[in-house]
Amino acid sequence: MLVLSALSVPFTLTHAVEDFSAGIPAARFGLALLPAAFVLSLGYTAQVAAAALSARGDVRGDALNLLLALVWLVAAAADHLGEILFVPTGAYRAGFVSKGFEVGIVVIAAGWVLVSFSVLRAQHRS
Repeated sequence: MLVLSALSVPFTLTHAVEDFSAGIPAARFGLALLPAAFVLSLGYTAQVAAAALSARGDVRGDALNLLLALVWLVAAAADHLGEILFVPTGAYRAGFVSKGFEVGIVVIAAGWVLVSFSVLRAQHRS
């Protein structure tokens, strides 16, 4: 679970830099660059807190990991699944690299959701 959380950072952060450079936060969400970066940093802060709590064996960290993984998964799928499936790779942003980051976010977040859920379920049984 913690490995997947950590692995998500280079994918989500690089993708966010690409979004910021294209003005996506302002165009889609009406957020200027600094407020958008601040909101993103709050998400990463929550990931660090979840990792710290989980590493200490605190179930709240595991629950927060599940919540964060779900947020990344739902947001990435809602925002990018159509682009991943239907926009030709050569016509999309930086092509294969851009799609690769989006696919990576979805795959890592899905794995993170499954592992977090499994950890919480195992703790509930014991």
